[in-house]
Amino acid sequence: MQLLNCKRQVFWATINLYLLRGLLANPTIEDKAENPGMLMRQTCNLVLIVTMVFSLQVFSADEVYIPDSNQQGELHPKLAIFKPYFGGWQSDMGKNKKGEPMIDVSVWQRALNGNAVRTLHSINHGVYGGESLIFWDESEKKIKFYYFTTASFYTSGWMEVTSDNTFTAYEDVTGSEQGITQVKSESELSDHEITVSTSYLKNGEWTEPQVRKYVRSDNPVKFQ
Repeated sequence: MQLLNCKRQVFWATINLYLLRGLLANPTIEDKAENPGMLMRQTCNLVLIVTMVFSLQVFSADEVYIPDSNQQGELHPKLAIFKPYFGGWQSDMGKNKKGEPMIDVSVWQRALNGNAVRTLHSINHGVYGGESLIFWDESEKKIKFYYFTTASFYTSGWMEVTSDNTFTAYEDVTGSEQGITQVKSESELSDHEITVSTSYLKNGEWTEPQVRKYVRSDNPVKFQ
């Protein structure tokens, strides 16, 4: 928000500068006769201002992340299992209590010069969402990650690679209002589909696994 306000201040400062310099002043007949290019310059200045307004509107729009399954660049060898996940995915989560469809869209991408994998996901264009960084911890010899959410809590954990296309993630949860302290999820990639089975340690008891399937998608991740 501070950056947006700064952009607005710069914008209006620029407008005032133009006004002070007389770039938007109406030319007289004598001005036109003596300087026939003045009207063209004024038109160009006006177009520039309109462009700045448009840019400000684009800048203040929702955050959008476009999937790309053909990312180039090296990836840490311990993270190679995740490369087939790169790109976009989407899962139909059914309907909420209001009867509205719940769609979870995610993007996987290379990050930090290949030393990490970044994932982003949002439900219904940012009603809820989160971002993860997955990396190899050399000191603990583990794949670890941090996951930050729009609901003001975060998780951290580690992953175990159980096969060429399967891994299990264990998360310690901090700040959950639902009493969740740990999450365990198994992900399996097969035929361009991800099957995720998730259980929650809630108030000291594990919930029944929730199974969700993700299919390839070109839809972007959006945050509000």
